[in-house]
Amino acid sequence: MKNKNFEANSEAQFGVLPVLKEERPYNILDNSYINIGFAIATWCFLIGGTLSLFVGFWTSVIATISGNMVAVLIMIMGTTLPGAKYGTDNYTNANSYLGRSGTYILMACIVIFQIAWIIVLSIMFARSVDNLTSVAVGTETMGAGFVGIMSIIAVFLVWIIVWKGPLVMKTLNAIVAPMLIIVMIGMLIIISKDVGWATIINAKPLFPFESDWVNFLIAFELNLGAGLSWWPNMGGMARLCKSTKAAFWPNIVGLVIAATIGTAIGVAAALTIGSSDPTEWMIPLGGIILGIIALIFVAIANLTSNSIVVYNMCLGLKMIKAFQKRSWGTTVMLFLLPCVIGLILWPSQIYDNFYILLGITCTFYCPLVAINFVDYFIFRKQNLDIRSLYNRTETSKYNFWKGINWVAIFVFLVGMPFYLLFLNPVTLAYKEPFKYITASGASVIFSGALYYILGKVLLLKNNVGGYK
Repeated sequence: MKNKNFEANSEAQFGVLPVLKEERPYNILDNSYINIGFAIATWCFLIGGTLSLFVGFWTSVIATISGNMVAVLIMIMGTTLPGAKYGTDNYTNANSYLGRSGTYILMACIVIFQIAWIIVLSIMFARSVDNLTSVAVGTETMGAGFVGIMSIIAVFLVWIIVWKGPLVMKTLNAIVAPMLIIVMIGMLIIISKDVGWATIINAKPLFPFESDWVNFLIAFELNLGAGLSWWPNMGGMARLCKSTKAAFWPNIVGLVIAATIGTAIGVAAALTIGSSDPTEWMIPLGGIILGIIALIFVAIANLTSNSIVVYNMCLGLKMIKAFQKRSWGTTVMLFLLPCVIGLILWPSQIYDNFYILLGITCTFYCPLVAINFVDYFIFRKQNLDIRSLYNRTETSKYNFWKGINWVAIFVFLVGMPFYLLFLNPVTLAYKEPFKYITASGASVIFSGALYYILGKVLLLKNNVGGYK
């Protein structure tokens, strides 16, 4: 019986089949570790470096925790709640409001974003290893070739972790997450000790706008975008949680609280040291022993974060016919192959344009989160038909128009450029209305309202999409 349960559990965890309650391995502590290990990665420091351009330390903390809280709450309600309730992942659930072919369109875009994130974090892993090795051999750097090789090794390590699956990810994060919290707090103490707490608090933003209110809103906006952009990584982990409580609250612990700590460190370092990249200042400030320990755990954090990104994306890929009969290890390998190609051909172009990537994802996830929320909570009333989620034929309730919910696609296509009426996500040049509602706020509200109106008229009244 034990072996039979293990086989069923494995089949569910490595595919898109619903995970039954008795098969789920994560309790609230396990999921908290995973979310902390996911949230505290180099992207926190990089976002902190961006915030330092516009706001000081305490303003950045307020903007980060408030922006993340608002965005994460909206985002996880449409992802972790149905994921935990039905044991299904984001991409399977997306069939209910995009249709099966509409979900494929969504995934094609998300795959590109996720590959770029994996490349960024793999390079940061490599830079941490480069600093550690340079100290050991007594040189300034091991060179670009060494960093390139280490970044590819990072991808290989992620493949092993994800190939082994959720139980290995659970064990790894249970070890890493508590140490990461200690390291983060230690980093903040080291910065405040060497630079001075008063210096950190009184440090002026590097390139602010004239208006303090606009500077705060820019920081708030960046964190709204960051919070919403967790969307593709949440439902896949929630389906493995023993309860809705275990799926929901750890997101607040990791994506809000832990992420705020990491971002605050990035802001403090950028304002006072001139760099938000911890690989550049950990050893000079913390000394050899403390600096090396910190770098090791920051490097590992990039691996744990990438493993969650890859696991969730590969769950989505298992919906596609070309991947359904392939083994889990092969699916993961095929997804990671473009990451290796990107690391070989365009590492600098992708890494140096991290902020452009963040900006573009803001425009993408705003309408998606709004459509997801309205459809699940207002139209579906938190009820999904499991059979129809997995039914790929025209008999599915979620067939819409030949597999595509054109209402959702239209709202999505309109909602993305609507964001640009308020803020240029690349240059952060803002328009006057941005001062009153922010770009993400405007896009989410507009997209949600438009989908509600059009959905009422074109979907519910015509009995398209299986709405009751």
